[in-house]
Amino acid sequence: MKKKVVSVFLAGVMAVSVLAGCGADKKEAASGSGTSKAAGYAGDAKLKIWGSQEDQDMLKGIIEDFKADNPEAAGWTIETAVVSSPDAKTEILKDPSVAADVFEFASDQIAELKDAGVLYRITKNKDEIIANNVENSIAAATVDGELYGYPNTSNSFFMYYDKSKYTEDEVKSLDTMLAKDLGSGVTNFSMDLDNGWYTSSFFFGAGCTLFGEDGSDPKQCDFNNEKGVLVGDYLLDLCNNPKVKNQDDALLLASFKEGKLGASLTGTWNAAALQESLGDNFGVATVPAITLEDGTEVSPSTIVNFNLYGVNAQTKYPAESMLLAEYLSNEKSQKVRFEVRNSAPTNQALAADTELLGTSPAVEVLSKQIETSTVQPSIAQIANFWSPMEAFGQDCIAKSVTKDNMQKTMDTMVQGILSKLGEE
Repeated sequence: MKKKVVSVFLAGVMAVSVLAGCGADKKEAASGSGTSKAAGYAGDAKLKIWGSQEDQDMLKGIIEDFKADNPEAAGWTIETAVVSSPDAKTEILKDPSVAADVFEFASDQIAELKDAGVLYRITKNKDEIIANNVENSIAAATVDGELYGYPNTSNSFFMYYDKSKYTEDEVKSLDTMLAKDLGSGVTNFSMDLDNGWYTSSFFFGAGCTLFGEDGSDPKQCDFNNEKGVLVGDYLLDLCNNPKVKNQDDALLLASFKEGKLGASLTGTWNAAALQESLGDNFGVATVPAITLEDGTEVSPSTIVNFNLYGVNAQTKYPAESMLLAEYLSNEKSQKVRFEVRNSAPTNQALAADTELLGTSPAVEVLSKQIETSTVQPSIAQIANFWSPMEAFGQDCIAKSVTKDNMQKTMDTMVQGILSKLGEE
């Protein structure tokens, strides 16, 4: 799951690219009735796309562009339906035969979708897709060395801060931030301390792994190793620090609006509200470094998900669906999505376009943050991760955990994470 495994994924994906096309070409050639001989596509393909309610108007515009840029698709019937990416797995598994041909889904669903046999393996322009998107997104779209999704947007978190309370240099270190006196009634820092989506970043930054190096082994988690225990101690110190508060989105938004908070961790979904509250003092930065008790400086590695486009394995038009899915996630379409929905692109060229991203500071810093992020595992065992992490955070907040029993506490947490699915 660490960044070094991305190269292994890519090597595996590239190694199978030649073999992958052989069997698929036969199915692609057979799809549809009236075919365009020049392109090998059906002339009268009928396709359905799933997307969120908020994306419907945008998708219709992209479909118009798709037909204009691909004359072979001029006669295709393409309809959209409302199914958001978090719900895609549930909906397609009900009956793949009537589901969308192309659908957007969250990357943490990919292993289960692949195992269920509902994802079509990508066989067209695979090398270009890999080359055009950031490495972490390709890793998230890859299962067993093969590509099953088209990266589209990224989702993680970073730090917002009040520029009237911290300088750009101070927000590089959480310890520096906590040492500062911000005055009576002002909280220096807050985060959702009993939410593993946030607290896991400290463990990953310290070198711990969840479900092995590549996130696929349900029997491996080393959050209770020596570094993990030190991270546990650090989180306990945060919970016991009067300058730190446990806050979810609603609480941190209110605190920033009241001018009573220096900094907090959240994502792009709160950017507009915070920009309105903070005005000229609106600041964003990557998650600051921390220093463990043994002197080790740790740069937290935030957990990251990606929205991917997938092709239904039961589609009657696999070649046409792949052409459409690739277009929906290409540079042009990702730029539209950034401009319309303020979504963070996975396209390499867009992610490197500082002038473009500079128009949205939150997306710009998110793009920088995910360079060192850890891809959220997509195996079914991830369902057992959240509750033990939440319980650990709550015990720290309640002061029922001490540094003396931290090792035992971490052992219990890991035991819960690795317990058999369905067990209490």
